[in-house]
Amino acid sequence: MFLRLREEIAKGLRSSGVRVITPYKVGIGWVDLAIPRKRMGVDILDGSYESCVERLTSHPFRDVRIIDENSLDEFCKEFGVSIKVDEEEMLDSPTAYVKAIEDALAYLYITGEVYEKEIDYKPLNTTLPDLKRFGYAISHSKPKLNPEMFVCLTHEGYKAAKKVVLRRVEMFEKRLRKLSDPEGYIIALGMSAGLKVSKAAEVDDYDLKSLLSFMRGLSEEKIKIDTSLHPKVAFCRFLIDTVLNRKAVKLAKTLNKLGLAFKVRNYSPFGHYLGEEYRIAREAVEALLKFSYAEIPENCLKEFLALTYPLSHSDVYSIMSYSREFLRNAEKSGVCRLDGSKIILSDRFIDYAKVRLAMLVEKVIGDLS
Repeated sequence: MFLRLREEIAKGLRSSGVRVITPYKVGIGWVDLAIPRKRMGVDILDGSYESCVERLTSHPFRDVRIIDENSLDEFCKEFGVSIKVDEEEMLDSPTAYVKAIEDALAYLYITGEVYEKEIDYKPLNTTLPDLKRFGYAISHSKPKLNPEMFVCLTHEGYKAAKKVVLRRVEMFEKRLRKLSDPEGYIIALGMSAGLKVSKAAEVDDYDLKSLLSFMRGLSEEKIKIDTSLHPKVAFCRFLIDTVLNRKAVKLAKTLNKLGLAFKVRNYSPFGHYLGEEYRIAREAVEALLKFSYAEIPENCLKEFLALTYPLSHSDVYSIMSYSREFLRNAEKSGVCRLDGSKIILSDRFIDYAKVRLAMLVEKVIGDLS
């Protein structure tokens, strides 16, 4: 499987004195390896070729490589490395204690950290003293005044936990492949922004009438996006927070049963309860993105930015060249005025945006079926 192969390739490259980053975050998800000195991105083909290409080209690499079984030897010769992928030994029937340790490590690896006073995951509750004694977990606080303690992994704990999660992804590879389809790709791409999802909204149907009704009920805050994200990722994040939320939560629940996602209670640094959410293993999201693919028409992404970006920015210079046509369409509809790169929204802009978003969503979801 790609996860173990990339670990071995990275190990071989490092042994040869090559600096390598694995995995490497790009505009759309991750690629398996990046070699900064050569500005090279490398991805292992293990499902969708289109997905490999899209992820690699979402970052300004100078050189890109897609490795498959036919090109692996050539790549290794080029960099003077030899690799041998061995299957990791699996415990036939780990004791209840060992299983609890593994579950606790995976839980902290996937959740990042948890509020120590309110740990509601039994394996972590029962093994935390031992995890600290082994040097796998520590407690830390964020504010200096009235500090509240949170638990997270140490560097050694992170390495041990990563092996546990890797084994789980390999163990459930067939299940993950069954979950991989165009809709699953869209949901996974939305999850890649933050690796979390929480129950937020439900829509009964995806016909235009239902979507218009749903969009009208959304607050303006729900339509604002993280403008630092790649347009496709931002659109998918919007979808899983709104019209595809029920399906995203369902996927998170499925991953939870595989030990690749966990439902956690979220707390502020001061210990204030903020709600519940599912946090998802990056490796599981990577697999879903690698095994499948879904295309979203470029014009849909351009219009999506034209409808959402101005809600949080009065200067649209950074999207002007990309979304100019759709910004002009909005201006012609009388819901905004462009003055150079400045945009002035009328009170009717939000209603216009909701109608156009409903139409975009109907098209994109319709194309998936």
